[in-house]
Amino acid sequence: MEIARHLGAFGIFDDNLECAATVEEPKMRLLAFAALLAAAATPALAAEPFNILGTWIPVSHAAARIGTTPSGAYGTYTKPSLVRDKGLGWNYTFDKQDGAAFSGISHGPKGKPEMTVGVFRMDGRRFVLSTDSGNASGEVNGDEIEICWTDNVPNYIAASCTTYERK
Repeated sequence: MEIARHLGAFGIFDDNLECAATVEEPKMRLLAFAALLAAAATPALAAEPFNILGTWIPVSHAAARIGTTPSGAYGTYTKPSLVRDKGLGWNYTFDKQDGAAFSGISHGPKGKPEMTVGVFRMDGRRFVLSTDSGNASGEVNGDEIEICWTDNVPNYIAASCTTYERK
C-alpha cells in the first residue's frame, strides 16, 4: 500500500488508491487459495516401508474354501467350509528386505514351506505378496499385520484373512 502511494505521486495509480488496493486483495486471496489446492493435489512422497523382518504367527484367522488345496495344507471340501481357527493360518518368516521389497518362507499347518515374495505400496503400510500357490494383500496395523488371500486354482477356491503378530 505504501509503495502504491509513492507510485500514485507519479501518476501510475489513480487518485483512489484505497479502491485499487481493495480490488487487488480478492485476486491475491484467490491466487493463494489456488496455490494451496495445487499443493494439496500433489502426490505425497513414498513413506518409509514398515520393517517386516521376523517370524509372524497367527492370532486370528477366518476362511471360506471349497475343493482340494494344491499344497495339501488342508483336506478336500465338497461343500463350502467356513472356519475361524488361528491354528489353520500360515506362519511367515521374512528374512530379507530391501526398501519396499521383501522375501521369506511361508509355512502351512500341514503343507510344505513355500517361497514368498512381496512389496510394500507407496504408503509403506499396505503390501502385496505372492507364493507358488496364490497371492495376497496385507496391511500393517500397529504391531500386527493382516494378510488376506484369494485362491482360484483348478479344483479349489478360497478366501481368508489372518491377523499376525511378530514372534
